[in-house]
Amino acid sequence: MPFFNRTCLFFNLEKFAMFRKIMIPLLAVLITMTAAMALAGPEGSVRGGDRDRVPALSVKDFNLEAYEGKVVLVGFWQKQGPQCEQCQAYISWLTRMQESHGKEGLVIVAVNQDTEEAAALELMPMIHQRTQVVLDPTRKMGSRYKLEGMPSSYMYDRNLNMQAKFVGFVPEETEAMEEEIVRLLKIKYKD
Repeated sequence: MPFFNRTCLFFNLEKFAMFRKIMIPLLAVLITMTAAMALAGPEGSVRGGDRDRVPALSVKDFNLEAYEGKVVLVGFWQKQGPQCEQCQAYISWLTRMQESHGKEGLVIVAVNQDTEEAAALELMPMIHQRTQVVLDPTRKMGSRYKLEGMPSSYMYDRNLNMQAKFVGFVPEETEAMEEEIVRLLKIKYKD
């Protein structure tokens, strides 16, 4: 007999209690699994969620000098347009570099060049939560760097001297790019 009797229009309390005992734990498991999947990053790495994410900055709020004493990789990317077919792979690589070398003093500054904020926000879940994102919809910062292609990487030593520049993202060159990061991390900071 179902817990709701259509002909009499009243509940069978015994069946309803059994239904509740089964459904409430089942719903709790489904909610927990959904939350865990929402927090999972690329390759299943669980991140701290948005509460731990460094807030995105506008170009006017970004100050490179704030990172003195750290090795800084300023990476320009965009979601839209044919100029950046490799940007999604580039974002994944930036995330791996932040995870691998962040504790050694690497700071990743990911500068988005999309003119629409919604496009920039689409890839935010892929970006490591400790990565500083700068939104540059007017491309002022990109103009200052005289970008030659997308994505582009500019690497600074701990004294904020530019040491390397990479235009484009070729997966075969990531080893050389990481070697440059490791080399810069070994250089001591000079007050």
